[in-house]
Amino acid sequence: MRHVYIITPCLLLALPGHAQSGAPLETEFEFESVTLVTPLADAESNVDIETVLGELSLTGESEKVLDSGLRIRARGALRLQRDHPTRPGGTGGFDSDPLAATGAFSGLSAAPPIQESDLRARLETAYLQIDGGYGEVRVGKDSGVASRFYEGAKSVLSHGRLDSSLLDPTGLSTVRTRNDLTGPSAKVSYASPRLIGVRAGVSFTPEVDADGLDRRPASSASGLAPETQNAIELALNASRRFRDSGVRIDFGLGWSSGDVSTTASMPQYGSVESWSAGTRIEKDDWTFGASWLSSDNGLPQSDYSAWSAGLHREVYDTEFSAEYGESNDDGVGLDSQSWRVGAARQVTPGTRLAIAYLQDEIETAVQQQRSEGAVVEITLSQKIVRITGN
Repeated sequence: MRHVYIITPCLLLALPGHAQSGAPLETEFEFESVTLVTPLADAESNVDIETVLGELSLTGESEKVLDSGLRIRARGALRLQRDHPTRPGGTGGFDSDPLAATGAFSGLSAAPPIQESDLRARLETAYLQIDGGYGEVRVGKDSGVASRFYEGAKSVLSHGRLDSSLLDPTGLSTVRTRNDLTGPSAKVSYASPRLIGVRAGVSFTPEVDADGLDRRPASSASGLAPETQNAIELALNASRRFRDSGVRIDFGLGWSSGDVSTTASMPQYGSVESWSAGTRIEKDDWTFGASWLSSDNGLPQSDYSAWSAGLHREVYDTEFSAEYGESNDDGVGLDSQSWRVGAARQVTPGTRLAIAYLQDEIETAVQQQRSEGAVVEITLSQKIVRITGN
């Protein structure tokens, strides 16, 4: 399984001869850049606010539909990212204990803050997917079903969002309700067809060893890192639209678990278990979302919990959103509160501009830190090539 992630669109060409019938093989590549600028900021923190963060990504996908109706898809994504240097992949230290353990889910610890390179490149996605009447199977580097079936608040910020942020200008964002225990580690996933609006899924990850841009489940701040194996994820997603009222409700439920150990004899990691739930309710141009997660972090007396909620509206071709969330990590003794409010607009077909005001605040037994400021998120996306062949 360690090499299952080496999958590229050219694998489709290696299918048996009978698989080459049906629709043509379609391959396309897309480029995207996201720049997050914080021109105005105020901080009462020992962590500096990063003025400019960003990401470049190149995504490729090949797809072929056979005469039988079976759909075969290969997808890969290469990303280059500059995030806050003290919070790579969401991992972070918030105290001064050099031997402090890192939460197997939260990635937080009482170790000193990380000081790493703020520019990293990763092959984040590389999987083969087969869709048929009995559901879909994915094999390779990908998120697990507990993360993929997530439901929650909509945000005008795609990367600087409050919950499970991808770019963190303050270095203090700790709210994470997306049940992503394994990150982009190589895995096998199955998702059922949607029946009566309900879909179920399961993922298995033998080695949770990914060093991803958004999740680093096998890393630490500077103390002890968890080593998670044999991770299992179960998830349900339900969707229902009420025709009379026009209301649509989406709901997600996730559970994940894995065996955790470390190279040191202490502390005594055990199995990690995480539960999550979330919903999104849409009515006309209004959307309300809320989500919750609880994890034992694989350590005694180190529970992590988080929740967030938000309201989103799209009017006059402009999106508006307001979000609020809180998190608590008993292992670190950390409490946090965060909020975002902003607006976004599609300026051109390939250009999206979002402007928001954010605030992140954390409190531990020894310190309180707060950062706030205005952020501008600019997203440029472009399909660069599309190829159709046999």
